[in-house]
Amino acid sequence: MERLLAKYTNSYLSYVILFFFYDLAFALFSALISVYLIDKGCSASQVSLLISAASLANMVTQPFIGSLTERFGMRPVNMVLFGASCFAGGLFVIAPNFAIIILAYALMNLLMNGVNPVVERMATSSPYSYGSVRMWGSIGFSAGTQLTGLLYDNVAPVAPYIAFIFAMLLAILGFWGTNPRVAEAEAANIESDGEPVSAKDLLTNKKFLYYLVLQVIFAAVTGAAYSFCSVYLTTKGLEASTASTVLSIATLLEIPLLLFSSKFMDKIGNKTLLLGIFALVLIEMVIYGLNMPLPFIIVATFIGRHPPAIINIMANMKVVNTIVDPRQQITGLALVKTCQSFGTIISNNIGGQIADAAGYPAMFLFLTAMIGVGLVGVIFFQVPSGNDKKLFS
Repeated sequence: MERLLAKYTNSYLSYVILFFFYDLAFALFSALISVYLIDKGCSASQVSLLISAASLANMVTQPFIGSLTERFGMRPVNMVLFGASCFAGGLFVIAPNFAIIILAYALMNLLMNGVNPVVERMATSSPYSYGSVRMWGSIGFSAGTQLTGLLYDNVAPVAPYIAFIFAMLLAILGFWGTNPRVAEAEAANIESDGEPVSAKDLLTNKKFLYYLVLQVIFAAVTGAAYSFCSVYLTTKGLEASTASTVLSIATLLEIPLLLFSSKFMDKIGNKTLLLGIFALVLIEMVIYGLNMPLPFIIVATFIGRHPPAIINIMANMKVVNTIVDPRQQITGLALVKTCQSFGTIISNNIGGQIADAAGYPAMFLFLTAMIGVGLVGVIFFQVPSGNDKKLFS
């Protein structure tokens, strides 16, 4: 038994289990949340209220979670967060009214997003290449999106949220088997050198503050699009299971980008990466906003949904690594996540109101204008290329 445990610790299998089931669980609780709530009689503005409440909880707690992680270490803090997410999932399943649904979903969201910066960081500090580890998250998310639709249509609308609990238990098993102590030791060595760094230094870093604004805009647009894309597809005549199949295929398009991340992420500069993903999302929003025929919408979903999102995750680690002191990069990543939550709150509230009053195409035209402003902001963003960091090679 001890030999098996020794082989499992920090093995490739442990990272596969962690990333696959963590992202599968993420898809299970989020992929069809708008469809689930609207089928329960909620309006688009109520859906936006739930998403906003979850994002607000995430925004408030992210810096605190990042600080706890840097103080007490990855393993103890995040094992607690993983375990608590199972409790939140159970609360969501038995929620008797909309208020408890909001509370439970907000709790699930802040816990899942609370561990996200560490999980992503582990992909770059594991003994294995980033793409070979992180691709299992994309496979898990794709599988979870497809499974959500199947469970929703063929078992019960609440079934995906029950499955979420089991997926998170398996993710805990994966996280327990990984060994982030190497990365923690490196962080400790960095911290022991040089002058102490205060969290206030991040707030005086002009490049970092500018970058936070760009991430607010990007998250505002992609967050609202993510929240309402599934229900928008169903309004175009697709069944929930068919819509989930489309979204599942869109997720799989992340995998080539992850597998070949070592070929381009350290060769394309930060600014060029950001320009590319903002442009792709702009194209997606234009097609949605013009309410084009379903085949065009499906193609736009394929090119504008997950590929920009996964490149943004990788570019985010690269940009933060480039412009933030190494001793504060976990806190920096947590602040980015906080600002992304803030953007999601704004866009979901406004977007839900627009969708109720004028329809989903009008909402997507509003998002088109937002991402256009962001694209202009990226053009004026002065940031080093970061190609010397070699995070993905």
